Amino acid sequence: MDKERHVLILEALRSAIGEENVSDAPAVMLAYTRDWLPPGILNPIPPEFVALPENTYEAQQVIKICNRFKVPFIPVGSNLWSVSSAPNREGTLIIDPKRMDRILEVDEKNMYAVIEPYVSHAQLHSEANRRGLYIGSPEAGAQSSSLASHTFQGMWGVGHRVGVGYKNILGMEWVLPNGEILRTGSLSYPGSDPFSGEGPGPDLRGLLRGYLGCLGGVGFITRMAVKLHPYPGPKVFPCEGILPNYRSVMPEDRFKWYLFTYPTLEKAIEAMYEVGKAEIGGVMHKWPTVYLNWWWAKSNEEYWETWKSGLWQKNCKNMVSVCLWGFTSEKQLEYEERVLKDIIEETGGKMVSQEVYDKFVPSTANNWIRDTSGPRMMRPSGTFLALRLPTDTLGSSIFMCKEGARWVDKFSPPILDCDHSDWVGSYDFAHFGFAETDFPVEKKAEDLANLMGQLVGMMQEDLKNNIEGGIGPALGAAYHAMAGPVFKYDKLLAGIKKAIDPNNVANPPQPIPVE
Repeated sequence: MDKERHVLILEALRSAIGEENVSDAPAVMLAYTRDWLPPGILNPIPPEFVALPENTYEAQQVIKICNRFKVPFIPVGSNLWSVSSAPNREGTLIIDPKRMDRILEVDEKNMYAVIEPYVSHAQLHSEANRRGLYIGSPEAGAQSSSLASHTFQGMWGVGHRVGVGYKNILGMEWVLPNGEILRTGSLSYPGSDPFSGEGPGPDLRGLLRGYLGCLGGVGFITRMAVKLHPYPGPKVFPCEGILPNYRSVMPEDRFKWYLFTYPTLEKAIEAMYEVGKAEIGGVMHKWPTVYLNWWWAKSNEEYWETWKSGLWQKNCKNMVSVCLWGFTSEKQLEYEERVLKDIIEETGGKMVSQEVYDKFVPSTANNWIRDTSGPRMMRPSGTFLALRLPTDTLGSSIFMCKEGARWVDKFSPPILDCDHSDWVGSYDFAHFGFAETDFPVEKKAEDLANLMGQLVGMMQEDLKNNIEGGIGPALGAAYHAMAGPVFKYDKLLAGIKKAIDPNNVANPPQPIPVE
């Protein structure tokens, strides 16, 4: 950007939200190019400016200035997902909501909270627990933005019981890319509380979210009401010990973990369906052995030594994990225990040894109730990638896991030993769920770039066969440009983008290229 234009825009921004809340300092700009991938993969361009608005009005002023001067802008949350938030064009402005970190309201009676973009899951979880309420957190970790997670994927450890995060969205205050303010759900009625996400007219939550969100390409959510759920646990989340040797044990009269294995993935999925039909449990997953090691190990050395010993691979193959919650009483937990034991026996399940149970559950299992250890996925090699991440029936997960295993075998190395990462999670009492294939990979730019290119080739191969593997949407426009014509949604999405972003300034080219 030429110097005169740069100064003009900088003065406009500072006039709108305060000199101390806008920066163009080279060191600050460089900080916004950090990435969990090695240099040479994304190569983000440093932004031209960073703006920190304090409220909806200031965010609107910033976005109006971006439209006036045709400056591309990228709104971020906790800024942990740089694949979509890294600037790819010269002269980009980052909208960072660090000053928008307030929980504006917690309504205990109607069970909802109103939050700003920088509120973390851990903050909201803590405030909800104090009131006998609950909200989940993704396995990315509770340190991430709760608002951003609701608009992204919302994969919660407790999705089996309370559903996925994006179903929790109620009213929103949303600054569109053209600078207009849109209020959705019951917030669209003057003077109304954000008690409902529906209407009037079409439900706009899908426009914002999709499966993996629009990655900042449809504007900036400045306020959101999210649904809370009843919670039978303690007001303060139990945790003892010194980092990294934490232990977390929930009250055993209301929470109890069961870990049991099957000879095949098919039998494990069959058992998960039976648990869903019985409508019991608060958490249910089929964890891959690499996940157990990822979340359990307290150091890199412990990770690799334990992995070489085969502890998890020998004892936890095709393992289903269920945490029973006594939502209403101790008697409910006792009833659910009897039902679960019958299901395990009838489906041929085998309980893991007490040694394995005692090693894993007290130190790790409650991460699926409030996750704090998600970043441990990065530790074995410094980065990770994913192959498959579809949301569909649990039965379809069998095919996806086997396809993921085929690709892991094909590219090992640089994919490191991970014993086929076949993670399957249940949502809504097993009415649907997801399959995910994650793995550690050598953090060498050349190998990683080649592997990512091969994965894009896999997506293209899938699309020829009308298969959606799930991970593609995380790449944003690059994927939608390929998939849109196949599944016939490209013109619709491009039309919406042009209508609300006529100057193409909201994180172009997300969510789909329009030029």
